[in-house]
Amino acid sequence: RETLGKYPIWSLAASPALKKKSSSNNSNDWRIFAACGDGIVRGYLVGEKSLETKGDTLDASACTLTANILFLGKEQEVREEEDPMMVLGCTQVQVARNYVGDDDSAGDLVVASMDLAGRVRIWQLPEETDGSNSSSSSNGEEEPKKLRALQEFDVEQATGTCMRIVPPKISGVGDVSVAVARLDGTVAYIATGLVTPKASTKKDPKPAGTILETWGKPGSIAMSLAWHPSKKFLAIGRQDGLVEYLEDKPHRLIMHHTPVRALSFTPDSYLLVTGSDEGMIAIWDTSRPNPAMVHHVMDAHSSTDGGNGCWILSLAVLSDSRRFVTGSVDSTLNVWNVGQIDRAMHTFSSD
Repeated sequence: RETLGKYPIWSLAASPALKKKSSSNNSNDWRIFAACGDGIVRGYLVGEKSLETKGDTLDASACTLTANILFLGKEQEVREEEDPMMVLGCTQVQVARNYVGDDDSAGDLVVASMDLAGRVRIWQLPEETDGSNSSSSSNGEEEPKKLRALQEFDVEQATGTCMRIVPPKISGVGDVSVAVARLDGTVAYIATGLVTPKASTKKDPKPAGTILETWGKPGSIAMSLAWHPSKKFLAIGRQDGLVEYLEDKPHRLIMHHTPVRALSFTPDSYLLVTGSDEGMIAIWDTSRPNPAMVHHVMDAHSSTDGGNGCWILSLAVLSDSRRFVTGSVDSTLNVWNVGQIDRAMHTFSSD
């Protein structure tokens, strides 16, 4: 547990920390990135004992959490809490490996953030240093190191609340880019100023902030985005409840009647899971020529006042493509199984 003062955390991203082949360390380390209300992205290293050491029990108390990096803009500084100046907080943080192959543990780690004003910042953690475990030497007195952005640019008409890195493994050799939702309902496909390793010797990257493509048509604002696991297909959850699936031909998935703030594909790419403000979860079979809903559950998170379901704010599918987790404004996390969607498998509450 880490306290960040008075600022809220708007979003989180996580990535395994690479382990050196010569390392004898049995721990499984993770990096966590927090987009904070003071406009800063904070990086943490989470250390966990190996299964051989701790057994099969999931024990959060066996983890260590160390703040080790402050991701800052080119001229951004950390302000003291008593500073009364209002800031447009950082709402989005995303990470992806800059690697075109199938190995998810190879390549430099690209970190991207966006604030409410539509400013995007890009950092890169080199592959050879990503596995450094500063938590082993931290005694609680060390200050996190400051890492300045490699690129920084403003996106005109950005909503400021919806952005996704385009994984290089699906975009292919060339420019590393981000998808940013805009106020007219379209999604801009924008160069970050970085290129994939194989392209670096053949071409210069497009200037950071260059719009490469525009996806979708003007209309209801995009509230959530998800990339297909293996193809350059995009799912968009919109403010009016519509879900668009943009593949070779676009599909309109109609079931929700309120904003769709969370959606995610299963890693095997067969299913798309969506969640909306009325507390509804819908599961769509995207392996069909015309995607169709195969399961749904109403009031997946129930309000305490006996009213309609609570907003579903986040959704993550686990690596087995069977289980997924939803987070809601009711301060709970529910774990679901796609084959038994009538009720949650587990519920975790937060204080």
